[in-house]
Formats: sequence, structure tokens, C-alpha cells
Amino acid sequence: MADRVLRVSTALVLAVGLVLAGIAAREDPVELLFYFTVQVDLAYLVVLLVGCGDRVRTALTVYLVGTAVVFVLVLANPWSGYAMVATPEARGLVSDAANLLLHAVVPPLAAAQWLHRRPRAVLRPAYAVSLLGYPLLWLTVILVRGAFGGAEGRYLYPFLDVPRLGYPTLALNALLFGGTLLLIALTAVRLSGRRTG
Repeated sequence: MADRVLRVSTALVLAVGLVLAGIAAREDPVELLFYFTVQVDLAYLVVLLVGCGDRVRTALTVYLVGTAVVFVLVLANPWSGYAMVATPEARGLVSDAANLLLHAVVPPLAAAQWLHRRPRAVLRPAYAVSLLGYPLLWLTVILVRGAFGGAEGRYLYPFLDVPRLGYPTLALNALLFGGTLLLIALTAVRLSGRRTG
């Protein structure tokens, strides 16, 4: 019963967050689909509605927790040098509400659900390393899109803005974020197969 309540409430919060993000991005809704957070959130919503195996659920939970860490410590932090909220470029109250739901509310709910229903099988460290594949593919697409796109803000996130930062800083940022995801994934591996209560 608790798992169902958690799953349904997470799906509702996630759906509201995605709708708000869509409203905020009404001028260019396709652009929204390039954001890592939105891609992971859409996939997680499908998982909540349809179900899936433990490995997919674990991967998406790791990515969600990773987006929360990056959002809180980097994108919502005015001292990080990469803040995206409460700036002239931010899209306003609706966008801020969507960001709050998708980055600060959904990830803890997803982590709580994962902890409540951990994978039955013990996951291996190699699995944690394999979870870096999707973010690496996403980063490659964003960098290629940015290199050949002509629009301002084509790199989506300020910590990926090659013209402003250069490739060495971008590489350092990618390593830091990849390392963060790897630590989260290794924590999930460590906790897998254990039962609570």
C-alpha cells in the first residue's frame, strides 16, 4: 500500500512539474526535450505508470538524485558561477515552480521509493560504471548540437557553455558531474539486495 501511495504521489508531482515546464517553455517546447532532467523525468514517469525492471528503475533514480545535486549545488546556487534561477534569463514563476518540483521534490520521492523497494538482486560496481553511458551520450549530443547550432544558449546549461568556458573547463565540469553520478550509483549498488525491516 505504501509503495502504491508513494508511486502515485510521485507520478502526480512529476506530471505537474512537466506540465509547468512545458508551459514555461511555450515559445520553444522542443528545446525542453533536450534537457537531461526532462528526459529522465519523462522516462521515470513512464516507469511509474507502466513499471520496469530493477536496473532501469535504479538507473533513473540515480539520474534523478544526480539532477537534484547539480540543481541545488550548482544551478540554484548564486555563488556557484553557473546559477540559472532568479536571473534575467530565467523564465519566471512558472519555470521556478517546475524546477522546484522536478529537481527538489521528485528526486527525494524517487529515492524513497527505491529505498522502500530495493532491487532483489545485488547490483555490481560494473553496473554503476555502466550508468555513465547515457549521460555521456547526452553530453555528446549537446556538444555537437551546440557546435553546429547558431542560437544563443544552445548548450542549455551554463556549465557546458563552450564559447564562454572553453573545452578544458567543460571537461573538468563533465568529470565532476560524472564523478558525482558515479558516487550516487555506487551508493545504490552498495544498498541493493539489502532488505529493510
